[in-house]
Amino acid sequence: MTPLQDLVVVTFAGSMAGAYCAKMFADGGAQVSIVGESALGPHQQDYLYAHCQMAQLHDIDFAAVDVVIESAAPDPLVPAALAHPHLVRVQMSPFGVRGDHAHWKGTDLTDYAASGHAYLYGDPQREPLRGPPEQPAVAAGLYGFVGAMAALLARDRLGTGQTVEIAHVQVMAALHQVTLLRWFMTGDVFCRMGNRYTGQGQPNGPYRCRNGWLSITAVTHQQVESLLGVTGLLDLLDLPEINSVMDFQQHPALLDDPLCDWLSTRTVDEVVELFQAMRIPTAPLLDPGELLHDPQLIDRSFFEPLTGDPATFIPGKPFRTSHQQPAGDSGWRPGPIEEGPLAGLQVLDLARVWAGPLCGRILRDLGAQVVWVEAPWHRGPKEIPQSMLDATRYFPDDDPGEHQWNRNTHFVKYALGKQSLALDLQTPAGQDVLARLVPGSHVLLENFSSRVMPQLGFDEARLHELNPDLIYLTMPGYGRSGPAEHWLAYGSSVDSHAGLSSLIGYPDQTPWKGGVAWPDPIAGLHAASAVLGQLWSSLSSGTGGVTIEAAQFESTVAAIGDQVLASQRKDRYGAQGNRDCRFVAQGVYPCRGDDEWIAISVIDGTGFASISAMFDLDPALAEDHDRFDQALSIITARHVASDLAVQLQQAGIAASKVAKSPDIASDSHLRSRSAWGTIDQPEIGEFTTLVTPIALSATPVRPLAAAPTMGEHNEHVLRAAGFDQSDIVALAAERVIATEPPD
Repeated sequence: MTPLQDLVVVTFAGSMAGAYCAKMFADGGAQVSIVGESALGPHQQDYLYAHCQMAQLHDIDFAAVDVVIESAAPDPLVPAALAHPHLVRVQMSPFGVRGDHAHWKGTDLTDYAASGHAYLYGDPQREPLRGPPEQPAVAAGLYGFVGAMAALLARDRLGTGQTVEIAHVQVMAALHQVTLLRWFMTGDVFCRMGNRYTGQGQPNGPYRCRNGWLSITAVTHQQVESLLGVTGLLDLLDLPEINSVMDFQQHPALLDDPLCDWLSTRTVDEVVELFQAMRIPTAPLLDPGELLHDPQLIDRSFFEPLTGDPATFIPGKPFRTSHQQPAGDSGWRPGPIEEGPLAGLQVLDLARVWAGPLCGRILRDLGAQVVWVEAPWHRGPKEIPQSMLDATRYFPDDDPGEHQWNRNTHFVKYALGKQSLALDLQTPAGQDVLARLVPGSHVLLENFSSRVMPQLGFDEARLHELNPDLIYLTMPGYGRSGPAEHWLAYGSSVDSHAGLSSLIGYPDQTPWKGGVAWPDPIAGLHAASAVLGQLWSSLSSGTGGVTIEAAQFESTVAAIGDQVLASQRKDRYGAQGNRDCRFVAQGVYPCRGDDEWIAISVIDGTGFASISAMFDLDPALAEDHDRFDQALSIITARHVASDLAVQLQQAGIAASKVAKSPDIASDSHLRSRSAWGTIDQPEIGEFTTLVTPIALSATPVRPLAAAPTMGEHNEHVLRAAGFDQSDIVALAAERVIATEPPD
């Protein structure tokens, strides 16, 4: 049984976002029909619509349809006239159908630029880079699917459908990793930092070995020290500039140069095997075509033949299910609709870092009660070194305060509205507590490596024995089988392994590291999608508990499936800098001021005629991209980027300033879409962040609520699970539960 088998979906052929949303429905077993002539390229269409069917508008009985997907890009979306109140309508476009810039055109380049992501990609001495192609649309499509499933789950209680509205730019702004935290907390403008360090940790990026490339992501003291030891570079710690291994972030060449020399004499497989044995996240850097031969994906039978062409392969589903249980009596019963589509859903969130916590945050914002089960040491030690403060910039005014564990805004961001149970699961008493929590929960999510939960005594069989109706979501980096099952995986190493880094770079310098750990949000969004699909199945078909395995690696490969298909057709995309072979011209150009840039996409001949007339350019430049870029750069350098973007959009040309942190914070379009929320956060004060970027017309996402201090809800959660006061006192005395890190 597939979770969405009873749903009927119609998608009006539009953009990549709409097609990816449709693919998610088709992957879940829904009957998906495509109406109209697709504007997608052949590889995109063949991959994303592989399990859909073509239909004529006059053959559609909208009275029998559940979901209608509408999308557009680069043009704004003009919603269809449909008078069927039961429908859930999903509307997606670059700037959305409402807001100050709803009439603007957009491409993936301008999506990256307007949202601030482009400013994080590339060399600080060169123009910012476009990220992996079409990923803003993929993320928008995933949010559209999540919103649609939430609307379907709300429909019976509402008695009507509703509209789900998504803007690519708002989605991308919401998916920053640290950019906006650093701005709001310290006034630091996070900038692209080259092909090595784009965040915490050093080494962090792609490196060349004797026979190819790999990616290394060492972000902890232990990982860097292990790397120095295994490579014979421990003497670097004696350099006068280095007081802590974290100081290599400020002086990357001191480590990079000798490390590159060491790597140059060794093979990729040799280094990956050695570093992974030392628990240093390392993976081969592959292009989309090489993924077809990756041992992990082959072992897990990830690829499937393209319908009608058995010699060509496409990625399979981004997550898989197992251990399906027969229906029981303790499944989710939705609560009052005014509390959200997922009201009454009880979630145990054991996840860490970004991907899993993002999934939990989405479920909370849609109405679930989420208990964050965190290790007492998860937020770090009681005292943190100055080098950590300098590296992260997560703390208000760079001040960790008396309780740094409650002031780290990276934890706060993804814990907003959750409850905290600080529980030591490495103790028998802590495991007993979890065993008593599982029967009263509907969802348990974690993103540990595959060995952790079985070692704790909670494999899927035990969890489903405790609760036959439990939706158990596990998010190991590489899955629960295969030669890479136990590899340590971070998003910034997975992005290279999954093919993204090969799609980024300047024409004369590739591959290139991503500006954020993109596999994290992609995995988190796919995981949230999987949970919502299973909730629908439980309510509509009476299915019981299930295990969902959402491997970050496979989710990321699924997001570039069209590139995998293109590689087999000898039409590989490759890194083209900021250009796009589909358009007449495209690039990022300098503007007036310090490190100010504008992204411009000239879609077709009409757009080129407009920009040529505006700036008195020679029409022959359409045939010479280098000369066009040179001529346009001279002109744009005299203009203010934001003003020039307005002028170009008025002329029908997709354009946007390459936004920095303060630009995003003051962006009138985001504000006109009510994209921000502010709460009074304990031990921090005013905390402002972007809300979950799903606009539901009848059941809006819940307002932001403060994140918990460590262990704030220990007593509340335990009492609800049947523990009495003496039990709770004993657990605290034994440090099984805590409100601060251990000494």
